[in-house]
Amino acid sequence: MNRFRSIACISALLFSLQAHALTQSEQDSYLEAKKLYASKSFSDSYTILSSLYLNALDNPELNYYLGKSAFEVGEFTMALAAFERISMLDPNNVRNSLELARTQYHVGLYSESEEGFRNILQNPALPENVRLNIEYYLGAIAKKEERSFFFISAKAGFLYDSNVNYGSANDTYTLPGFGTFTSSDPRSDLAHEESLNFTHLYDFGAQGGAMVRNQASIYNRSYFDEHDYNIVALSYNPALVYNDQKSSYELIGGIDRLKLSGENYYTAYSLQPKWMYSYMPSLRQTVALKLGRKNYIQSTDSALDSRSAEANGALEYYLSPSSSLRGDLVASRQIRNNGDRIDVNYNEISTNILYTNQFVPTTILQANVNFKKRSYDDYSTLFQSYRTDKTSYGSLNLIQRLSNAISLEIMGNYNRTHSTLSVYSFDKYTLSMSLSARF
Repeated sequence: MNRFRSIACISALLFSLQAHALTQSEQDSYLEAKKLYASKSFSDSYTILSSLYLNALDNPELNYYLGKSAFEVGEFTMALAAFERISMLDPNNVRNSLELARTQYHVGLYSESEEGFRNILQNPALPENVRLNIEYYLGAIAKKEERSFFFISAKAGFLYDSNVNYGSANDTYTLPGFGTFTSSDPRSDLAHEESLNFTHLYDFGAQGGAMVRNQASIYNRSYFDEHDYNIVALSYNPALVYNDQKSSYELIGGIDRLKLSGENYYTAYSLQPKWMYSYMPSLRQTVALKLGRKNYIQSTDSALDSRSAEANGALEYYLSPSSSLRGDLVASRQIRNNGDRIDVNYNEISTNILYTNQFVPTTILQANVNFKKRSYDDYSTLFQSYRTDKTSYGSLNLIQRLSNAISLEIMGNYNRTHSTLSVYSFDKYTLSMSLSARF
């Protein structure tokens, strides 16, 4: 038997012994160890924690700091035992499951590590930085075992849309010199929606850090009555990825095709360099630049053809092993390729905050708020005004895991847009329920 595979058995035996509460002196030492860990003095924090853990076998937090400190100083046997103990106390702790799989990789338990990483990937609310970290390790395993990895996710459900046609929030609008007119009324409808996503990873780097990632997806939304607003979206995103322990570098291509009411509407192309860096295990930043071009299929829409640039900065912070907070700031610019339409050229800035919390082992809550301002360049002679749209958006998403691979998702969102051209102001909310599966 691999000596590391016996760690779980030894850990279980130790855990079965009666643990004693820490004395006041030991509590003080534990607080000092946490300060040392936060300052990245891992050797010192490990020295203290390794002298305390036998009296705190049932303390998940102490064992987590012990495992992390042991991992950083190369004491993988101790790290493996600590993370195994936590998995007994809280088997659905995503952060601990990730650290356990990482440690298993470093001691050569590749099959156990792969199984752990794949189980984590089935979490539907997995933060992007965790997903990228998993891809790094799966790529390394693929390199060592001369394999590649393939993942599939699918979703199907129903949606209620209160304003399918983006009808105006105002009953009337005024055109200077022409009079007052009646706005279009909002129309509501039910829809069924389905999506299918494919991800393929192939490692080609000598050290397991460089890989090719191919992602493809298809999304369908079909309304029961408002068929003119049916959409089918196809997307393909190849990427070159390089990961190390602190950073991730990606060069992502994009080809997107949208079909509206059964007809090809536009094709979009994009190229996005992205850099992610971990300042510490609980704090990660993302910086990205995206260049794009959009070509409309029908000749009557050719004046909508455009090119765009987008800059994105984000910070993601783990509040606890089961909760995280992410903030994004995005600035973008779109310019028409030809023609003189006044609804193409604009500047846009938006902020987004996403909070995720796994309250209980099988239940995840996500809350999202977004504020956006879009300012159009061109003056409307019809309305005798420039157009600026301000949008406020909020959503709640409840995810109930029914099994390792299947989840029930219930989501509600509200969107309010106020425009200086009142005809473009609208209110809209949607409610959806779906089943998702990951393989």
